[in-house]
Amino acid sequence: MERAPKPEDHQDEQEEEAEGERHVTAMQKFVGFVMLVLGWLQLLLALSSGSEATSIPFLIFFAGVVIFLSGAVTSWYKYPLMLAATIAGLALHYHIQSLGAATHWEKAVIVYGTIIVVAYFILFAKKPIRRINLPPSSPQPPITPPQG
Repeated sequence: MERAPKPEDHQDEQEEEAEGERHVTAMQKFVGFVMLVLGWLQLLLALSSGSEATSIPFLIFFAGVVIFLSGAVTSWYKYPLMLAATIAGLALHYHIQSLGAATHWEKAVIVYGTIIVVAYFILFAKKPIRRINLPPSSPQPPITPPQG
């Protein structure tokens, strides 16, 4: 004997699916941010010490940007940004592979450009409004002046 699916069962499936999507986007943000930072730190080290950098830190950086954008941005411009980051990363990879090592200005553009973008979002981006939801207060009897 089969039972008919209840509306609550369908709602539970939707809640589980939404919970899974939240986990995926959180993981995308985390992994993308870690890759972005690791690539950026390698480039910063190469820039500050004057050592050579291959195209690998650039690939790690731009892959981190693409993964982070995939999890963090929900607007229509998500995919053009991801495409631009992919093309920039692959173009730099091809260019650096043809030279053998990254030049000073390529490392500097990524390092200082990242600092400028992060500073912009820290200083000028609109901050979300935090609201404190207080429980509704119970009705109070009207205050009557003392009679006396």
